[in-house]
Order: sequence, then structure tokens, then C-alpha cells
Amino acid sequence: MSGRRVLITGAGGFVGRALVAGFAELGWGVIGVDRAFNEVSADPRVRCVVADVATGVPEEVPAVELVVHAAWVTTDPDSLGITRSAYVALNIRPLLAVLEHAARSRPAAFVFLSSSGVFAAEDGNAGLTDTDRPTGSHPYAAAKRAAELLVPAALDSETAAHIVRLGYLFGPDEQVRPSRERLSPIAGWLGAARAGEPLDVRSDDPVREWTFAPDLAAALERLVEATPSGHPIHLGSPRTHRDSEIAALIAGMVSGADVRCVPAEGRVKPPMIPSEIPALHDFAWTEVPTGLSAIVAEEVPA
Repeated sequence: MSGRRVLITGAGGFVGRALVAGFAELGWGVIGVDRAFNEVSADPRVRCVVADVATGVPEEVPAVELVVHAAWVTTDPDSLGITRSAYVALNIRPLLAVLEHAARSRPAAFVFLSSSGVFAAEDGNAGLTDTDRPTGSHPYAAAKRAAELLVPAALDSETAAHIVRLGYLFGPDEQVRPSRERLSPIAGWLGAARAGEPLDVRSDDPVREWTFAPDLAAALERLVEATPSGHPIHLGSPRTHRDSEIAALIAGMVSGADVRCVPAEGRVKPPMIPSEIPALHDFAWTEVPTGLSAIVAEEVPA
């Protein structure tokens, strides 16, 4: 699909920015839509549109071959000061508006970015597979699970629907936004290392899967060339690491950083196991040390 156009919602957020940059690098024309952008891309292949898609995709947005719906509020309703029902509506309304746009413009493919957050901590043993039934019941999980059902039901046969669950992501320029109050553990450890503070690792030292966010566009480009699986698929690197391994890597890259063990609170879900996708069987996912080195190198003053 190189040379075609993609519409990315939530393009101002961490994942959205990575997708915008990645698809542009692959040669796509990119239309990024969000309510706000921390910075507007200077890439001539990228067009940033400031809009709240909950009220509808702006008429100025042209028809595209691919829609990637990445817009989502992850900050919990209590922190936002809203009810749970308002939180669900805050996420489902934009999705419905983008689906209506897709129904009219008929892109070749529609990707909904779901999450391993649909699962509860008790849902898997050694790892969460796409055959495990998610039972997460908090508003975030429930809204994502509802969206997984809505997307294929709302699109006609001319648009291939791909439901993609993402796990733990890391990458450059991860920032707090009103819609995403919590950063990833890796961003937290990097921030602590920069500030000269200890890198706190839980005493139970959980295993997590880590995917470098800049890899996602190339993986999705391959995915949408294939026939949809008909069920949510798990997309990401198959590599897993204990928290202590990642923290030690960061401590070795940032001068003066130390790792500290702290009591564990709550349970961490088992790592998400990537689905068997023939189109991605030889995909070169970025190794965590390589990704971390790239992030740290970008932060070093010239």
C-alpha cells in the first residue's frame, strides 16, 4: 500500500505520533487528527487536523485507503472527575463517528487499536493469547471490549476490519497528556534516571512484553495487506523482560542511576503473546536495548 493515504486519529498522542512518523517514512500520505498537538509535523507528507472527532470527522479530510483509530482516553474517570458512563461515552462516541466516516468513504482497511488492558490479571497463566477470554471489568477494559465488537459489525464487506491488541509500548518523546495521565514503566524509569532518583522495581519483578512504538507502522502496513483474522489479534514483539532487567539496562546507560526494590502493589498481568500472523513471521522487531539506546541518544545534548 506504499504511496497511499492513511487517516490516523489520536495523532497527537504517544502512539499516534509514532504511527504518523512511521507511515510517513514508509511513503504514505498521512492525515493526523486530534483535539490537540504538542507539535505539528514539518514533514510535507503529513497533514495535521485539529478536531474533536466525537462531533464527526471534518469534511476537509479526504478519502483514504486506511483508517487507524488510535484515539482513546486512558486516564481513569475518577482522575478526570467524571462518571464511569461519561468515560465510556468519551471513548465510544469518537469511535462511532469515525466508523460513520468510514462507512461513507469506504477505505480498504480499518484498524482499531485495542489493548491487552481488556484482560484481568487472572485471565492468563504464562502468557495472554488471543484465545484467552478477556474479563477485565473496569471502564477502560469494558469500553475497549465493546469497541472490539462494534468495529466489524459497523463496517461493510468493502472495508477489512482489523482489531489489534497492543501491549506494553516504549519509544521516544513519551509525554503526559490529559487523556493519558500515566506513562509506561520504561518512561517512568527513564524520567527517574534523568532526575537522579532511584529506579523503583517491584519486589515481585514481573515479566512484561515490550514493543518499540516506532515499529508499529511497518507492522500494520504488513498486517492490512493480509486477510483479517476475524478476531482480535495480539500485535507486538515476542520478546519479554523482567522489570529488573530493563531497569538495569537504563541504569547502565544513564550515569548515576541506581535500582531500588519496592513492595509490590496489586498484580501485573502475564505478558501478551503475539498472534501467529504469516505476514509478520519474519518481522524485525526492535530489541529493547537498541530502542533504549536510541531514546537515550536523542536526549544527549549536541
